[in-house]
Amino acid sequence: METVLLVIHLMIAIVMVGMILLQKSEGGAMGGGLTGGASVTGMATSSARTTPITRSTTILGMCFFASSLGLAVLATPEDAPTSIFETAPVDGGAGATPIVPFFPTVPSVPVDE
Repeated sequence: METVLLVIHLMIAIVMVGMILLQKSEGGAMGGGLTGGASVTGMATSSARTTPITRSTTILGMCFFASSLGLAVLATPEDAPTSIFETAPVDGGAGATPIVPFFPTVPSVPVDE
């Protein structure tokens, strides 16, 4: 399942890059953003009308985001702790013993005295 989703994710990414490169530049808006100066012509004009390329780029972007989340969910190991505050009982869970945070043991370092 993870491999299938990864292949779909890569295909979406490649098609989305192509769609972005096919889009028409809106005047000096891109150049103004890259150089740090504000482009008055890009900010003063009304919003561009939606074309099929921009609509499909938006849909591909949403699919890319969803497949990224899916891959992240599938990549988590099954035995991974669900929280950093995961706790383990002190005496194996018998009775009403206090719960202490469970941390893996750290190897001790020999100290010369």
